[in-house]
Amino acid sequence: MRAATELLAEGGYPALTMDKAAARAGVGKATVYRRWKSRAELAAEALDHAGLTDDLVPVTIGPGRLREELIATMTRATWSQDASRVDLLSALHDTTRQEPELCSLVRQRYVDSLHQAVEGVLAHAVERGELPPRQGDPSGGHPIAVSAALALLLHWGLVRDRQVGDDDIAAIVDAVLMPLL
Repeated sequence: MRAATELLAEGGYPALTMDKAAARAGVGKATVYRRWKSRAELAAEALDHAGLTDDLVPVTIGPGRLREELIATMTRATWSQDASRVDLLSALHDTTRQEPELCSLVRQRYVDSLHQAVEGVLAHAVERGELPPRQGDPSGGHPIAVSAALALLLHWGLVRDRQVGDDDIAAIVDAVLMPLL
């Protein structure tokens, strides 16, 4: 995992091959293939190993603080003291358009978890009576609003050509998510 994470951080997904990962780890190529069927699976597990999904939990502050909860949840999920984690996700994100298997694995392991964390914040707000449940959805979900905000958040670096900051997350929550809710 360390070898795969290092290769991804150094050169993105194109730099990760089963041969290079095996050589850097000091093991045979067969050992790598026994554990991972493809380099996409190896890359996806490297995301997990790097801890990118560790902070994907809803942040609840309390009544009347929905905006702050959304910002805190999205900040914890995207902004890290460890810039290498952010660089790793960015490198994989840039490649997912050309690699359908990788796209699917990144979506399952990261994007879906981020979506669930934000939906968790909204579910707490519905339970507290601060947010009306979405019509026709007994769980109170707001998938379109969450998807719109997360799509912008995940593409922000490409749109603005810089890393996502706290002010950017607040702007996305204020300009996209809160009005849609």
